[in-house]
Amino acid sequence: MEENKTIFNYISQVFATYGIIIAIFIILGCIVGEESVGYSSLFEYGNQGFSTATLIQLFAVSVVVSIGQILFLTDKWIKNLSIIIRSALFFVAVIIVIAFFVIAFEWFPVDDPKSWFGFLLSFSVCSLIGVVVGILREKMENEKMDQALERYRKRRNSDVPDQHL
Repeated sequence: MEENKTIFNYISQVFATYGIIIAIFIILGCIVGEESVGYSSLFEYGNQGFSTATLIQLFAVSVVVSIGQILFLTDKWIKNLSIIIRSALFFVAVIIVIAFFVIAFEWFPVDDPKSWFGFLLSFSVCSLIGVVVGILREKMENEKMDQALERYRKRRNSDVPDQHL
């Protein structure tokens, strides 16, 4: 059940996405940062940090991903497609957007298959983690709703007088 959202919910979503992206890039920077100096504009400072330009680019990705979530993963715009098809469209759209950023901001050499493989692998792993977290969250929310419904039914049944007399 989708509650009524305000602009602040969407802003929170953008910053949550941004925080996750930054956390992922911090980990990547620690792992491959020094080897990527001169190879990737994302890691021009190696594992010493990120440039303002990189932080702005990653924020822009966060905004676009959040807009994609609103378009594809809520019932506000697309109501007639299954969630599986909408999720697939969302992931394809995100890959296209990131590919655009790779090319526009020279995140890594476009003609390097290893870089694309690494991107697709890391994107797939992050997406899988996101899907698992989403499923667990939905399961917890469903359990809370089931418990609330059960409490409601018990309370309602205890308030109803016995009509079999």
